[in-house]
Amino acid sequence: MKNQYVKDLQKDNSVCDYFAVSSKMPVSEYKNGYRFSFKISDKTGSINANFWGRADKETVSAIQSTFEEGDVVLITGGKTNIFNDKLVININEGSGEVKKTEDFDIEELVVSTTKNIPEMITKFYSEIESIKNEDIKRLLKSIFSDDFMKKYSKSPAAKIKHHNYVGGLLEHVLSMIAISKIIADQYEPDLDVDLMIAGCMLHDVGKIFEYETKITVRQTIEGYLLGHIPIGAKMVESEIDKLNDFPRMLKNNILHMILSHHGKLEHGSPVVPHFPEAVALSKIDDCDAQTKNALQENS
Repeated sequence: MKNQYVKDLQKDNSVCDYFAVSSKMPVSEYKNGYRFSFKISDKTGSINANFWGRADKETVSAIQSTFEEGDVVLITGGKTNIFNDKLVININEGSGEVKKTEDFDIEELVVSTTKNIPEMITKFYSEIESIKNEDIKRLLKSIFSDDFMKKYSKSPAAKIKHHNYVGGLLEHVLSMIAISKIIADQYEPDLDVDLMIAGCMLHDVGKIFEYETKITVRQTIEGYLLGHIPIGAKMVESEIDKLNDFPRMLKNNILHMILSHHGKLEHGSPVVPHFPEAVALSKIDDCDAQTKNALQENS
């Protein structure tokens, strides 16, 4: 049974419990020997940890190689401290230890949204029903079947930043839809709110194939090689092509919004936004992502 959680840790606490490994850095030299840092998490949050070793690099490297991202480690003899205004865990060779363990409860480690997922699913489907454009509505109904929603509703929106937890993608999308409606009202009737809602629902749809959640959020091989933008555009295009008489311009607009939602080529978008709804979508996505990321970092 887990007794210590990340959210409850405070300065000068002794640490003796298990955590999931989110990431790990290589061994590096410091003034007293060799060290490595790694990031750990449980269902309440994440925290950086440092292992401070002595002058024997081989010993420190051997310890560092005993666990990988996605493993669970037991920390004993750790001590919390403040570094750069953030809480960290320090483990000193000789007085502390970090080692891989198989003795854990996965439900204590997997981070999930604090919102009610079934309620969010109901809200999501009600947004589809509110859409007046019948072509957009039938596309969304075709994609978001009950089976697909099981995956979509459990997917994270990111690996290490905003909404990086089970249910994060659905939470992110519903937030974007709410912002879209406010912006559409501001510019009414010049923005197509149905198209914007579709863009919100579909822009990150490829992330259900880019990430997998086990003990931590991990990137799949498909996600690493292709990325969620091409994956999502290809998937949506395939669904559109199954529908009879789907308007060609609407198809192009929806695909463009998926392909351009990162806003800039250097941010991973194959194209930049070329019409108002696409511009709005990229800004709404960035606004919600950056705001949530800041909230998570300061929580």
